[in-house]
Amino acid sequence: MYYWLMLFLAIVTEVASTSFMKMAAGSNPVVGYTLMALLISISYFFLAQAVRRIPLAIAYTMWEGVGLLLISLMSWYFFDESFPPSKLAAMAALLTGMVLMNLGETLAKRQNEKESMSNAEVQS
Repeated sequence: MYYWLMLFLAIVTEVASTSFMKMAAGSNPVVGYTLMALLISISYFFLAQAVRRIPLAIAYTMWEGVGLLLISLMSWYFFDESFPPSKLAAMAALLTGMVLMNLGETLAKRQNEKESMSNAEVQS
């Protein structure tokens, strides 16, 4: 559970970091860039903690995928950016990809467990 919490914190700080790009590109670039750099560094720290137990492919997929979904929603809600049907379709594809990555990892783990058990039986 601890490692999933670290992944969650990595996602939240990455989304916060990315949202400060608007500030960096506009009204207050020094504060925006400073907050961006600080938060993305913290996000990578949390991500590094998460991958101690969560497979890297899964952690990175979740970090990027959930981050992109949240950033898209934030840009629409807070910054009045457009949200056309094509963006919804892309978000659906992204969600599908994350589900398939997690499913693939789960199935691979089960297959490895079965192979380990059958190898142990053969050796006995």
